[in-house]
Amino acid sequence: MAFRRPFAAVISAALMVLPGVGWAQAESPDAPVDLIALLDRVCVAAQGDRARAAALAAEAGFSPVPDSFRPRLRNSSEVTAFMRTNSADITIVMTGKVTRRLGRERAVLEFCGVSARPTDHRALDVRLRTAMGFPPVRDSSMDAYAWLQTPEGRAPARSLSEPQFISMAATGQMRMVGLERSGPGSTLIYFLPHLD
Repeated sequence: MAFRRPFAAVISAALMVLPGVGWAQAESPDAPVDLIALLDRVCVAAQGDRARAAALAAEAGFSPVPDSFRPRLRNSSEVTAFMRTNSADITIVMTGKVTRRLGRERAVLEFCGVSARPTDHRALDVRLRTAMGFPPVRDSSMDAYAWLQTPEGRAPARSLSEPQFISMAATGQMRMVGLERSGPGSTLIYFLPHLD
């Protein structure tokens, strides 16, 4: 499935614009964010429940981004964004859903993503591959770790062609973690795709 870097481009633009905004941010330690732990703590824990993700982001010290600064994503709806800054990095949590037409099917990708700038791309790649336990499917815009969540555990995808993606999304058990890199920043996105 071809993603065209919409999330990374929007988050990168937001990271460049938002730091000058003068609303109060919760106190946070001045250590670089652990994107994998944050993705797990907020996005995976919420499992597509955007209200829960917002509550978890607030518990982690994130503040809502004003509507005028909220990134716009093509084919997206119900988008919310939260930000936290410290002397080490700028971090954004963003939730919503993207709708895509795939042949005759309409896919809905519930998403929750975490993005930080700067990040150590090489260290994040190694840690994510280890945490996932299987190789990513490479796409033009991201590394995608896609699987079906079964009672026995994860059944990883070996490819993400359009027919394969549709077949997996049709089960309602598809999960995907995407890793995008843009300049000095990285974005991890947890997707819950299904067919509408």
